[in-house]
Amino acid sequence: MLKKSSMCILLRDEVAEVAFIDYSILGGHVKLTEQLPRDEGLYEGVARLMRSVGKTPARVTLCVPRASVMQRTLRYPVAVQSDMASMIQLEATRHVPLPDTDRALGWSAVSAPDEKQLILNLVAARQSEIRGLTSRFRAAGVPIDEAAPLCAILSETLGTASTLLVISNARGVELCLYGEGQLQHSQLLDRTAADFGSERVVSAVRQMAAKHKAWLGDEGIGRIVRTGAAPLPEMLEAELETAFGVHVRALEVPSGLNGTVVEEPFTDVVLAAATELPLELNLAQSSDRKVPISKRTILISVLALVLVLEVVAGYAFHTAAPALQRKRVARELSNLKRRSSGAVRMKERNRELRRQLFRMEDIGDQRVSVMAVLKELSEGLPEDTYLRVISYRSGEGLRLTGYSKDPERLPELLQALPMVEMISSSDIEREINDYHEFKLSITLRNPDEEDDA
Repeated sequence: MLKKSSMCILLRDEVAEVAFIDYSILGGHVKLTEQLPRDEGLYEGVARLMRSVGKTPARVTLCVPRASVMQRTLRYPVAVQSDMASMIQLEATRHVPLPDTDRALGWSAVSAPDEKQLILNLVAARQSEIRGLTSRFRAAGVPIDEAAPLCAILSETLGTASTLLVISNARGVELCLYGEGQLQHSQLLDRTAADFGSERVVSAVRQMAAKHKAWLGDEGIGRIVRTGAAPLPEMLEAELETAFGVHVRALEVPSGLNGTVVEEPFTDVVLAAATELPLELNLAQSSDRKVPISKRTILISVLALVLVLEVVAGYAFHTAAPALQRKRVARELSNLKRRSSGAVRMKERNRELRRQLFRMEDIGDQRVSVMAVLKELSEGLPEDTYLRVISYRSGEGLRLTGYSKDPERLPELLQALPMVEMISSSDIEREINDYHEFKLSITLRNPDEEDDA
């Protein structure tokens, strides 16, 4: 997601610096860096600069002078993090000597590396003074969304390692010590003081390092960075390097601003404009303004929407078209099956009739016709004999069960029949009313064997 365009106004002792950063798909670009005298024409001058860019920034940050702000770094157990918002008001009464009716508070909190403590950066200023600055800018047409001191805004950029930031202004030198992800200490030294000089600054840095030795450790301050509109006191850089064994270097612009060359005096204001200020750290009352959408943003949004529609349409075409084709083929197959159902039923009926015909042919191909057997038996058996059961199985022959008055003659009579090959068995059982029950097993001749003979 693209960042919103931002503008920062850094109020120094005698001048004000303005930086405008515009963000696009290619990244952030510094559209404007300008220095204006801090006089009555400052507010209209900033408004003219904003209009010259041709775009209203989505976020305008005001870096208030350090002399107008109090800063305290406090530590609390992590358990109080959920109640931090309500606890701040009580803590401000203890640490901020300003009346409740004229007090603007800002704060940011991060967990210490041991995750047992919460490091709180508390800033406070007179609400009347902050409101006076923001109202004059807003009256000139410059919307002020955020207000905070520069040292608090840069904590996100310089808070990852132990860093000493030296900000040099016309009226003083500010020493800011960062570490453990938070601004740990901030001290403002007045240039008009009688004892001000490089020795006084180095002594103040030594005191800060000794006070925070618990988290600095034996290595001490890891890096020293300088910035500001005024030059540092003579020999200060050399004495800092000798005292702490660290090379003093200038503050640098982040690499996220593509193809941008920023002069050294504007480095800190560009960094402040590029930094996202936490909501709780804001000393100014937010105006909740609506930023008009630029033509370029609309054009980029339309192009992105067209691209999304093309991707969605392509995906839908490659997935929905085959599905529709399959449904169409399935529907045509269903219609074809419905139209050909009569022919299918007729085909099945023909198959069944063909099977019945094959069975009838098998029956007709039996060696002896059933009717012929019955005719031979009725002609060959005597009149005093009648049959009760006649059964025939292929390979077992003919079985006869019945009653006769002279059963002893039956084998001889049956053997004389042309269809009988032999009498397999003959059983005569009990007599009932002059009739004897008999059971005969007969092997029939095979007509095919007779034809071969």
